[in-house]
Amino acid sequence: MKIKFLKAYNGDSIHISFKEGSKNRNILIDGGMCATYMQKNKKGNIEFGELKDIIDLIKERKEIIDLLILTHVDDDHIGGILKWFENDESAYSLIGKVWFNSGRLISEHFKVEEIKENLIILNPSETTDTSIGQGIIFEDYIEEKDIWDRKLIKNNVEFKYLGLVFKILSPSTDKLKLLLKKWEEEYPDSIYTAAEKNDYDMTLSEHIEVDKFKEDTKEHNGSSIAIVITYNEKNIVFLGDAHPTVVANSLKYFKYTIENPLNAELVKISHHGSKANSSIEMINLINTKKYVISTNGDRHAHPNKQFLGRLASINNDCEIYFNYPEQIKTIFLEQDYKDFPNFKPLVMNNNEISI
Repeated sequence: MKIKFLKAYNGDSIHISFKEGSKNRNILIDGGMCATYMQKNKKGNIEFGELKDIIDLIKERKEIIDLLILTHVDDDHIGGILKWFENDESAYSLIGKVWFNSGRLISEHFKVEEIKENLIILNPSETTDTSIGQGIIFEDYIEEKDIWDRKLIKNNVEFKYLGLVFKILSPSTDKLKLLLKKWEEEYPDSIYTAAEKNDYDMTLSEHIEVDKFKEDTKEHNGSSIAIVITYNEKNIVFLGDAHPTVVANSLKYFKYTIENPLNAELVKISHHGSKANSSIEMINLINTKKYVISTNGDRHAHPNKQFLGRLASINNDCEIYFNYPEQIKTIFLEQDYKDFPNFKPLVMNNNEISI
């Protein structure tokens, strides 16, 4: 199995390729920001991103995306997928199944009236050649094309698919219920830039001394799909933007404890290394040597060094991989390497890890 962490700006987009018997399989978890697929540069010309490259590669190999997982509705996770659908009328033909807890599906599950404002609209760009009309509802489109696996994905469920075992760690029913209202749009970057300064001027040791955990309360993040995928008896954990209490409770539901933690080859850290999305309890319930943080750090000041200090205090002999490795020099101070010589920030080869 090969896991590639695409350069998705401040978002997530993860391509998993593996064999099921003699058949090549592909799973795509999220699509990052819109620019992960395409954007206009300062000169007004279209530039394609790494998501477009992966899609083209799958087409070239005459394969499909056997499973597309949209963890939640935040633009830094779903934006690139929407941009692809808006600009490629044949996108649906490259997808086997979609897992997506849409507003419509959540409303149906709780037997309440659908909130029209929460439906996702496809609006193709005028600069591209596509026959998809303006204002197509995404939920209608993936249902009509018979690629939506129209079931709610929620925690404490285990099943087999594509020769893999999936354990769902998040979201919980309670977290999904919180989305039964009109969704608020995210604030623009400028507000976060003013409000959220990075905490990289302190050492890891200094952060450990003052560390106080306060859990994320953002409802969209709480609705995020988080999963353990087991391949050839090896566990890989993808935490999306999930809330740590839900993840910890689910791990305990699956009979993991601090004394008998889940052994994992790799953990994709929740919410781009936010200090609010990885508690000591959750970290201790997963035994691993490898962590991945996905973000370019341009928004929300992620990863928080306070989280990295927390991780170093628990697992100071581990590897932390960044899909934007230039962040390493920005975050880690000379004293950090002296205090924690075995706590290793590392660069992935081609942003890819083999399991």
